[in-house]
Amino acid sequence: METLLRDIRYGVRSLLKRPGFTAVAAITLALGIGANTTIFSVVNGILLRPLPGITRPDRLIDVHATAPSGSSFHSFSHSEFLYYREQTKQLDGLMAYTGRPFNMNTGGQPERVYGMLVSGNYFYVLGTRPAQGRFFLSEEDQTPGTHPVVVLSHGLWQQRFGSNPAVIGKDITLNGRSYSVIGVAPETFRGTSAGLMPDIWVPLMMRQGAEREERGSRGLEMIGRLKEGVTIAQVQGAMGLLANQLAEAYPDTNRGLGIDVRPASPVPGQVRGAVIGFMSILMFIVGLVLLIACTNVGAMTLARANARRKELAIRLAVGAGRWRIVRQLLIESMLLFLIGGGIGILLAVWAIRFLLAYKLPADVPVSLDLGIDVRVLLFTLVVSLATGLLFGLAPALQASKTDVLSALKNDSPAGTQRSRTRSAFVVAQIAISLVLLITASLFVRSLRNAGTIDLGFHPEGVETVTFDLDTQGYKEAQGREFYRELQQRVAALPGVRSVSLARMVPLNGSNMKVSVNVAGTGAPEEQRTMVGFNVVDARYFETIEMPVLLGRSFSDSDKQGAPSVAIINETMARRFYPGDDVSSALGKSFSGLEREDGGRIEIVGVVKDAKYDTLGEDPQPFVYQPYQQSYSGEMTMHIRTASERASVLASVRREVAALDKDLPLLNVMPLTEQIGVSLLPLRVAATVGGTLGLVGVVLAAIGIFGIVNYSVSQRTREIGIRMALGARSWDVLRMVLRQGLWLALAGVVIGVGISFALTRALGSLLYGVGATDPLIFIGTSLALLAVAFVASYQPARRATKVDPLVALRYE
Repeated sequence: METLLRDIRYGVRSLLKRPGFTAVAAITLALGIGANTTIFSVVNGILLRPLPGITRPDRLIDVHATAPSGSSFHSFSHSEFLYYREQTKQLDGLMAYTGRPFNMNTGGQPERVYGMLVSGNYFYVLGTRPAQGRFFLSEEDQTPGTHPVVVLSHGLWQQRFGSNPAVIGKDITLNGRSYSVIGVAPETFRGTSAGLMPDIWVPLMMRQGAEREERGSRGLEMIGRLKEGVTIAQVQGAMGLLANQLAEAYPDTNRGLGIDVRPASPVPGQVRGAVIGFMSILMFIVGLVLLIACTNVGAMTLARANARRKELAIRLAVGAGRWRIVRQLLIESMLLFLIGGGIGILLAVWAIRFLLAYKLPADVPVSLDLGIDVRVLLFTLVVSLATGLLFGLAPALQASKTDVLSALKNDSPAGTQRSRTRSAFVVAQIAISLVLLITASLFVRSLRNAGTIDLGFHPEGVETVTFDLDTQGYKEAQGREFYRELQQRVAALPGVRSVSLARMVPLNGSNMKVSVNVAGTGAPEEQRTMVGFNVVDARYFETIEMPVLLGRSFSDSDKQGAPSVAIINETMARRFYPGDDVSSALGKSFSGLEREDGGRIEIVGVVKDAKYDTLGEDPQPFVYQPYQQSYSGEMTMHIRTASERASVLASVRREVAALDKDLPLLNVMPLTEQIGVSLLPLRVAATVGGTLGLVGVVLAAIGIFGIVNYSVSQRTREIGIRMALGARSWDVLRMVLRQGLWLALAGVVIGVGISFALTRALGSLLYGVGATDPLIFIGTSLALLAVAFVASYQPARRATKVDPLVALRYE
């Protein structure tokens, strides 16, 4: 131990003697390690970190219903939850919950909050204690609709009620009904899903009667707590038998449904695979940056070891063994990487603050906990030590082979092997940099192409406001009257060119599909086709400027009781009503669109194809139904404005308040921002990839400059002899530049091959550009070669100024 401590002290003194080398190497490593720490903190916060405020989260299990294939997850009905809770003896508790938006009014401006309808034992199963007041009592979960009580989140309690303990016992309005506040959740408690922070919790018995009582009305998620000594396999077997019993007793609703029991996860099973895939791409990108940084520092360390040949030779001459030299150099390397890791943590803290300040382009109740915890610190420590050992080993082994006699005589190093090792580091660095640069270029090019894609409509100048009348308790007749009156008021406002309603907004992730049976396709009645679907009013196509190619738009005559009509897009017309052109679809009919009577629906118009789910999607069949024939309480008002949006939206708020002061306005934003949700993964990838791509290029330039500059210093005598024998400055310049460019060219060739194999996995994130686009591959390769030329030029210019007389006396 004493020898180890002595080596560490010597390593610290050695690094302090060369502050320039130490600073450059530490900053280089900090960029790579900091980027990895930042992204790992995101992975940790979403996928790995146990949910805070919960007792023994390792004893919690997620319970899902599965389809016959066992691959898809389903939720439960209320009656199924009660059956499993009463019959499963291996659990210390089984609770159910479902998310639901609420309209809240505390006496001021109405607002939207995200709440959870939970069973009475929700907090008991999670092992959570209230910060103020109490949680639900058993009787508050037994009689439907009789206990309008609410528990507030700690954040909502602070922001809306000023952390006032007197709020306990007070009433607030939720969805037009008065609820009594009975408690406040602890500050650390964030619910059961990573990133999704509920504002309130209310008893499950306050759920609407139809949802609660119908066996086929599902929507509940279940979490259980294992009894001590009970395994997940035992619970899986017991609940599997219960699922079979339900399937036999209720074949209409439960036939083929199984049970899947697994450890509770902060990410729902339905999206866990997609989240893991996206996080893997980000970790791969930052991993490339770390490799670049490490190879850069590895080359710098090897060059520094060469400069210490005489020191190492003296230590070998006085009896130090080779492995003692290797150990000393490895300790210095790991110290250097630890310093870089420490600075990297500081960079990660800053980067995390930047990420948390980013606002999603929608009213999404997201609250991520991305702090630096023990797991992130341990990750950074392991990365620092592992990379220090891995990339310090080769320089240490090379340096330990020092020829004692030649080093003590100050002979020039016989550095062929070492030169090859340094060159290999630089080639690897350039290859990795090119992979990163090509990946970033594909993302950036794709993001730019996304802005030129023909959407099929014109979102510019359109503002959107969403209303949820169902949550507010409106009946259908009341809702129809509200929307009619509001449209008239908004249409009369100054600066408003057109107003319309739509159930769904394209490209914001909320579109839905329905099954239809198209006449004339030859398919039997039970074989239906899934098509995209939206409910819109008469002026929708005018407002978003979507061309009606044939037929007519909807009109006021398309109302309740009138013959059912629909408008389809070009793709549906061509696919199901073939003819000389899309006009053959006019007057045809089909069935479906959730009509219980199975009646036919006449096609009265054909509109242009558009983008509905993603910008990169292939044309898909789509159907529009008139709002008057398919009422929905949740609609989005589209307002095409001709003046300043702020004044128009302020007027809209006043008109809404005049009709219903308790109704909040949701997702108030331009249509261009609404559809930006579909670009969020690409924006993240382009931002991260572009930033780290530039970092990789800078590190590659530093690496090329370092090896060429070191080569020039080692070949000073050779260059002097060449110039003494008549070599011109141009010859020396060309010789040095050729060395840097050959290394860069070798790295580019290897990088292109790796990129060609890897970028094929990015196809789903790209728009308007191929994963192996030749223009990007060639352009980025030439750009990196240009960077190599610039990085090599300054050392080459210095070589041309060598004085032959001085060089001939050079050691």
